[in-house]
Amino acid sequence: MKIFSVASDGNEMAELESSRYINLALKQIEENIEWLKTAKKPVQAVLIHIEVLVSLSKRFTVNANLLIKKDKVQDWKIVFNQWFERCGSKIPAKFRDGIKQNADELFAELEQYGH
Repeated sequence: MKIFSVASDGNEMAELESSRYINLALKQIEENIEWLKTAKKPVQAVLIHIEVLVSLSKRFTVNANLLIKKDKVQDWKIVFNQWFERCGSKIPAKFRDGIKQNADELFAELEQYGH
């Protein structure tokens, strides 16, 4: 086995392990997006999964660019916005604008990655 740097992923055994976590985040987003398509509740978990994916993408850019599909990110954004239109009025007013702004910022960051 080859070692090529001091980084945590600096050897042949570890270099692709970040892909597992990126794929897990993608899976969680897909599951939560499916739920959002018909959800009538003002709660969601998709934004935390996107935040985790953005964090992983910043650190493991090459793997993120290989695994994230830009068209899927656009689909997720559409579904999230549809959910927000449908359920946003049920979110307490003091949080509503902040949640939407947070979502817009996370999607904008995520749109920088993928193919």
